[in-house]
Parts: sequence; structure tokens; C-alpha cells
Amino acid sequence: MTAADRSVSSTRSALRALLAGEALVGEDVGAAFAGAGEVLGEAALARRVREQGAAVVVAREPSPTLLRALRERPPGLLVITGPELPVGLTTRTLGPAAQLVIEGGELVIVGPDGAALAGLRAAFLAAGAKPRLSLCPAPAWLPEWLAAPELAGCRTAGMVPAASLHAGWARWASAAGARQVVVPLGVEAPRVDQPRHPSLGQAAAAHALERLTGPVFPSPGVLALLVDAESMSSGTGPKGHVSEGMSEEASPAAAPWRQARRALPLQGDEHGMEAPHPGLRLRGPANATTDAFLAQRALLRRERAEALVRAAEGEAAPSIDPAALARAEEVLRSAGQALSEHESKVVLRGFGIEVTRQAVASSASGAAQFAEQIGFPVVLKAVSPDLRRKQELGAVVLDLTTSAAVRRAYATIVGNVEERAPTAHLDGVLVAEQIGEGLEIHCGAVALQSGETALFGRALAGHQEVVLRLSPLDPAEAMLFAQAIVAGVPLRRKDDPGLRELAGLLLRLDALVRHFGAASADSEGRLELVDLSPVRLCAGPRGYVTLDARIVQRAHLEGL
Repeated sequence: MTAADRSVSSTRSALRALLAGEALVGEDVGAAFAGAGEVLGEAALARRVREQGAAVVVAREPSPTLLRALRERPPGLLVITGPELPVGLTTRTLGPAAQLVIEGGELVIVGPDGAALAGLRAAFLAAGAKPRLSLCPAPAWLPEWLAAPELAGCRTAGMVPAASLHAGWARWASAAGARQVVVPLGVEAPRVDQPRHPSLGQAAAAHALERLTGPVFPSPGVLALLVDAESMSSGTGPKGHVSEGMSEEASPAAAPWRQARRALPLQGDEHGMEAPHPGLRLRGPANATTDAFLAQRALLRRERAEALVRAAEGEAAPSIDPAALARAEEVLRSAGQALSEHESKVVLRGFGIEVTRQAVASSASGAAQFAEQIGFPVVLKAVSPDLRRKQELGAVVLDLTTSAAVRRAYATIVGNVEERAPTAHLDGVLVAEQIGEGLEIHCGAVALQSGETALFGRALAGHQEVVLRLSPLDPAEAMLFAQAIVAGVPLRRKDDPGLRELAGLLLRLDALVRHFGAASADSEGRLELVDLSPVRLCAGPRGYVTLDARIVQRAHLEGL
């Protein structure tokens, strides 16, 4: 058994002890811990820990005597309800300012702090939910509990700060599906250009938690509605909602709902947002309509996501041509850490990813000949591992429609590189087809601190968020991923090309990642970064074309 397996086993043993009422509880804990457990004085608690050990110890501020006992015989879990965590302990802890409530229901409630937990519990209890376990602050190891058999059948709801998020949350969220409504808090924009950056694992977890609903506003009322709401497609709902003999105009929520649509026009104009859905209970204070408005958006997104999953059922994984794959392996094996654009595209082509038709020229006449074979218009780019901002250096020329223009552009590029980047090594000039207009996507794959790989993507229209998903992907996950990437793009229509083609690209990108490793937490993969920027979605049989690409692999000296 590995150290990680032992840690998980110990944490789950602590959960079993808590649920069975076998915790050892200090008498100064007060109301922070509510559940079965044996209450002991400080001296008696230290003696029991030293003599018999314990699966769970709950204390406010452990005395030096108790701390010595905890170091001698570490429990599976130490719950600290006081303001500070003790130092020098190797055991897992919940705290500081921990609160833990054990009851007999079927809902796990998690909050970032005591105030948030109190608000969440009040909202869920008002909605008729029956908690099983409520706790704060949200610990990083919580997915180990949530995946335990003792909580099988329980739903999970609440909020988790970014500092507690990691790739393990993403794996749990994918398995939990619609049974969880957990909102990530304070997640920063992921640094997809920096492999193994801490923000990557946090963002991958956050986006996995949001994979069905999209981002959810962190209001206890919104979360309670999401847990309580019936299926958006059922057409039935609990008593007191709009559908029971009450028209939209007659509903007490009609005026506030119209105002919410005016205040948030982009959200309010979505199909399905015309009126409160029958599956939402509208009751409580004035802000109940606001909560319902925000919850309904998430429920509609969940319904559409579930439809995408059903539509992708039975789709086969993409096929890979063995000869092209062998060529990709050869190029990657012989290349340095940072592959050139041309080398990167050869590797991508090995996995069936559409790239621009292109060739590398070493002379002006050669460039003109390649352009005639590819077909006008074409683009010329300098080929050099030393150049990152080629356009700023004058090393890219677009819209070339004749052989004479290609020859002039070749000379211009060589001259600009020699003048503006004299130390750069120029391997030639790339001649590539120029692709027509279409929605542009930035996507790729990046290594995480855990050793796993996440795929990422964002639309380059406006200020769209980067979305991450852990590898491996299946066809259903690829469709959800593609939808999340383009969901925020304005003025997209249902008949716009791209969603299925983008999902196909993501599956092939995932096949590349898995072929070279980095698909599990137990192995380090070969690829550090695969950066496709941009990929242009376009009409026609190809569906998309990768315009530029860069692959970075680990150093060969590391044994690869």
C-alpha cells in the first residue's frame, strides 16, 4: 500500500468513526461539534489518546500534554475548533475554527467558514433538505470522504475556496455528476502557458465542478434551489409554483422576474428564461426571485449538458493512421524540448488533427513553387525555435496571391530576422495555406503539478474564460468541453459549424496526450505543453484547421 493509499484509508476510517459516534471530544469544544462522541476533560483525553489511540479527536486549543499524546499516537483526523492549528503534527486536520455537525439525512453541506456554513444550513433546512454531514472549513481531502461507501447516496452542496481545490476534486466531480452542487470560490485565471503552475489544478477542479451547470452564483438560496429543483424537463413541480393554475402575468413573481431580465438582458434573453420554471419553488423573502432567476440559468445549462451527453452516447473514439503516427513519434523523438511550428504540426497530423497544408522553403524560388502546389492565397512565416513574436518582428506575411509576391515576402522575412533578431537560428520559411474566416479557438494540453495532464480551450471572441478538463476524455466529455468553450461567444446560432468538429479535435488532442503518457497521477508524461493558437472553425468537410502550433516536451535527459 502506498503512502497515498494509507492516507486515504486513514481518512475514511476517521469518517466511519465520526458517523458511528466514536470520536473523542474535548469538553471545551462547545457547539462547534454536534454529533455523537465521548466528551472528555483535557487530561483524560490525552491519557486515552496515549494509551488507546483514536480515529478522531476533537479539541479547541490542545494543551502541550495533549499535543505530545497526539504526536506519539496521531489520530486519523484532528478537528480543531479554536482559532489556530497546532504546528508539528503529521495527522490530517480539519480547522482552524472548524464546525462539524452529524445528522441523519442525505445531504453533505460544506462551507469555507462558519458564517457561510450557517447560511447554507439555514437555506437547505428551509427548503426541506435533511443534512447528513455539515462541515467547515472545506478541506482539500474532502473528496476522499465524499467517495467513501459510508456517504453513498448522499448529495453534496456548498462552497469550496480555491486553496482547497486540486485535481482530485475534478475526478470526484466527474464521478458524482449531477449529485453535486459545489461552487468554487476565488479561482484565478489558469496559467496555461506555464506547465505545473498551481493555478492549473485548481482551475481543472473548478471547471469539473461546473461541467454540467456552468458557473453558479455563490448564494445559499441559489444552491438550495438547485438541490431542491425537479428536472427542468419534467413539466411538474411542487405546490406553490407558477405552473399550478397561475399564469406568468398573474404570478407574484412576474414583476420581479421581468425586472431581473431587464437587469441581466443577456441571461434573460436565453430560451427558457421567459418565466420561472415550474420546477423551482418560489417562496421566502424578496430576494427569492433573484435566487430563482440565477438558479434557473444553471438548471437550463444542466439540461442542455445532459442532452449533449445523451447525443454522444455510442460515438466511437477517433481512428489513428499507423503510418502518420509513426512519423509523429519519429519527429518527437528527434526534436529538442521546444518543437518548431512545422515539427509540431507533423506530430499533430499523426493523430489526425487538421493543420494547414504547408512546406518549409529554403529559397525564394522554392517558396514560390510550394505556394503554387498548395494554392493561393498563402501565408509565409519564419521557422525558428528562437522566435516567439514573429508578427512583431516582421517574420509573418499574409494574403500572398501570386508567385512574385511570395518571392518578395521571402526576402522580406529573411531580411527582418537578420536585422531584428540577429542571434536567432533561421531554419527556413514556412509556406502555408491561408484559411478563410471563422471562429478562432485557443486550445491545447498542459502538465499539472500532480503529473496528470489537463486539456484547455477558450474562444478568441471577446474575453472568454479558459476552460480545463482532465485527460482522459470520452466522446460525451468532449462534447461538454466543446460546449463550455464556445458557450460565452455572442451571436452564435444553433446551425453554426464547429461544436461536433471541436469535440473531435479535443478527442484527438487527448489521444496524443494519452499516447505519450501523462494520463494518470502515477506517471510523468512526456509532454509539458501542446499549444494550438489559433484553431479556426470553418465550414466544409475539414470543420477546423490549426493555424499555428507549439509543442514542448520534457528533456530527453530525464529518460524519455
